[in-house]
Amino acid sequence: MRVLALILLAAAGAAPPPPGVTGPRETVSQRPVFRFRSSGAVGFRCAFDSPRLHRCSVRYSERLAVGAHVLRVRAVGRSGAASRVVTVAVRVLERLSVGAAVAVGPGAGAPAAFGGAVWVPTTGDGSLVRVAGGAVVSRTPVGVAPPTGGFLDSAVASAGAVWAASDAGARISRVDADSGAVAATIPVAERPGGLTEGAGAVWAFHFLQGTVTRIDAAAMTSATLTLPGARATGIAFGAGSLWLLTTAPARLLRVDPVTGALQGTVPLSPPFAPRRAFIDSWWLAFRDGVVWATLPNHDAVARVDAATGEARYVRILHGRPFGVAAGGGSAWVATDRAVVRLDEATGSVVAAADLPLADRSGFVSIAYGDGAAWLTNYDRGTVVRVTP
Repeated sequence: MRVLALILLAAAGAAPPPPGVTGPRETVSQRPVFRFRSSGAVGFRCAFDSPRLHRCSVRYSERLAVGAHVLRVRAVGRSGAASRVVTVAVRVLERLSVGAAVAVGPGAGAPAAFGGAVWVPTTGDGSLVRVAGGAVVSRTPVGVAPPTGGFLDSAVASAGAVWAASDAGARISRVDADSGAVAATIPVAERPGGLTEGAGAVWAFHFLQGTVTRIDAAAMTSATLTLPGARATGIAFGAGSLWLLTTAPARLLRVDPVTGALQGTVPLSPPFAPRRAFIDSWWLAFRDGVVWATLPNHDAVARVDAATGEARYVRILHGRPFGVAAGGGSAWVATDRAVVRLDEATGSVVAAADLPLADRSGFVSIAYGDGAAWLTNYDRGTVVRVTP
């Protein structure tokens, strides 16, 4: 009994274990909420950005400025003995402005911003919808409705026109930006999954294939390149080269646009444990010597220097990243629940906006133009304007 009493007495005077801290590590809220937990603790002491701690409740919040902060917390036992201090890094981001959603039609795909409008292909009915001034102003049939789900139509602006790829229809159409009428339709290989433009041509990758279609924008002729072993999910043009994103495993291929020869390969292997097994890579963008690739399984974005091939990785804490666009000194990332803006020079996350629950989707795309990013929601059939 005496031994048991000594054990209980010692336990009563022992410090509780260091507290667990739940709450956001990166947020747009300037009053984020944190909760503390420690077995046997009767209280907590904490502070932001100071080693001098004060009494805190189990649920704690205070107003924080935009920028980096450090939260320090320790648990206090019945005897007054305190645990070691736990530190948590917290970043408060600038909040992006998200406009009202504009309904465009079923299966809103990858958009293109051009001529004071945003052009949205609607996969579900094979149309190309022009939105200006917050309203739909024209709707042009350019493709076919898919027999099942899993298809994604896309658009790109080039040579004074808007080009739309019908994923299920195996065709690419050139649409006059003034009239909205179809100027030409070119049959291509099956599953044209996305478009880019460069060197006087429009380029399409074909989903999970090694085929790339090149359409001469002046002559309106098409040709194909073949990259053996590629399973393409994204395409971009820049620094005189064609860039192809491929999956299983995730790689970035640099391709000579004239000969189709492989100029280099960049393996994409983020230092973050995979969180799911959906698809290794999804979309690609290029601007100012930098290639951006989304890696949904790892909640990551790769920033690849076109000159050196060096890849840096950015962890996205705001959902699964799918679409990516570059412009305005930033990379704009569309996730299944938010829009995130990255600094073009460093790749660091600088701003974000959480989407309303009703506007969240597993398939989102994004484009940049006219001083804004344009986010499309496949499931909701909408487009929204996003600005700093």
